[in-house]
Amino acid sequence: MITELKMSELKDLFFYVFGIVPLQNYNVVGDGITDNRLNIQQAIYDAIEVGAKYIFVPKGNYYYSNTLFKTSEVIFIGNSVDTHIEGIDIRQFPDLWNEAQSSSSALLPIGGITLYAGKTIPKNYLECNGQAVNTEEYMSLYEVLNGEVEEIQPEFNIPNLTTENETTKYIIRAR
Repeated sequence: MITELKMSELKDLFFYVFGIVPLQNYNVVGDGITDNRLNIQQAIYDAIEVGAKYIFVPKGNYYYSNTLFKTSEVIFIGNSVDTHIEGIDIRQFPDLWNEAQSSSSALLPIGGITLYAGKTIPKNYLECNGQAVNTEEYMSLYEVLNGEVEEIQPEFNIPNLTTENETTKYIIRAR
């Protein structure tokens, strides 16, 4: 049994679950002076190799000499307007998240479950409270939860992961 999780392990788990390579794991220095070319390049190659689409860039000004290759094959994201890599467009994480949730290629796939703190369930999600939903309306979710079945039922139940807390609940991406 795990008795203690380190915050860095939780951050890494979050990043890797969502297909994000955290640049801070490559010993980059955001002082605007240190040459981070080899470290950034390795992060790009690693992201491509594992099929990750995103590289998370922590707050800082990251200098690199020479040329970075294959930058167009990944998307650099950050969570601070004070994040900068010369010649690289760094998308802000909150904006990227909102865009992803309004499209079919969201960061959390259909059937993905996450803990949510709020009273109103976001669009394209359902609360994991065991409720029955119409199969035709949520066919993609039905297929994820049930796999291939011979006879499709008119309704199916969402997993029941109730927390007994009004503002903290598990939600599942349904569309």
